[in-house]
Amino acid sequence: MSCSDIFAEPMLDTDEYLNKYLEQLDELGKKGLLPKLDEVRQYKVYSIKGSGFGAHKSIVLTTDDEHFLTVELGFTKVDGVKHIYPVTRHLPKSSKPKMEKLGTIVAKGEDLIVKAVAVMKHFGSYFKFCNNCQDYCNKYAAAIGLQGAPSLTDGDKVALAGLVGAILAFLVTVLRKKD
Repeated sequence: MSCSDIFAEPMLDTDEYLNKYLEQLDELGKKGLLPKLDEVRQYKVYSIKGSGFGAHKSIVLTTDDEHFLTVELGFTKVDGVKHIYPVTRHLPKSSKPKMEKLGTIVAKGEDLIVKAVAVMKHFGSYFKFCNNCQDYCNKYAAAIGLQGAPSLTDGDKVALAGLVGAILAFLVTVLRKKD
């Protein structure tokens, strides 16, 4: 694993940079894959994660259980420097069994996009082991009103496993002293 796989600088705050994201959305719209973004609709919110420790995680939105769109942390290079970047892409319906439902919200699609970019702008630097795509998903879920959504990241799991291990070691030591 190289350093370029582990770190990325914060999102750049320029119109040119955001125009690339708007082009992604425009392409999805031309293909008929976006709902009307200026209408208030009910969205089902899911998360999807690749397999394995440290796998990429995305938020998935749908209004009809037919068209699934991701909201995720991606990367782009600008002048040779890797930066985080908002990404939205279409997922096939066949991906649904791999998704975990987080909740349902009522909102305008354009508001969900604005919040995705706002969370990305305030996210800071990316580090694969903390402040990663899983953390971005948790922050985005909270920003759209899903504070109660599951938020255990791989980093949290490692910390929890370490804590459980330390407690078990302590208990074993205490119990042995009693014998």
